[in-house]
Amino acid sequence: MNPASPGDDHGDVPQAPALEYPLDYTFKIMGLAGDDFAEHARRLVDAVLGAGSAPPERVRVRRSSGGKYHSISVVARLSSEAERRAVYVALRADARVVYYL
Repeated sequence: MNPASPGDDHGDVPQAPALEYPLDYTFKIMGLAGDDFAEHARRLVDAVLGAGSAPPERVRVRRSSGGKYHSISVVARLSSEAERRAVYVALRADARVVYYL
């Protein structure tokens, strides 16, 4: 999570370089390992962007060396910066999400 910049009212929403939309964007979401965490992370993104925006085949899971955490990469099609920011707001609000990029 990135600290908010002075005058930035978006909190911990990562600042992106100028992006050209539409584009495929990868959200990296970390949380405690669990059988359903990858699906939970995918559904968070899908809930913001609309059903089918983050299909299961575009989700990748990496396990930490100790096995305690999972890093989930969810690729979704974005049409605007507002969509990207809305996903980060949802990730920040979710209790199961430990960290996101």
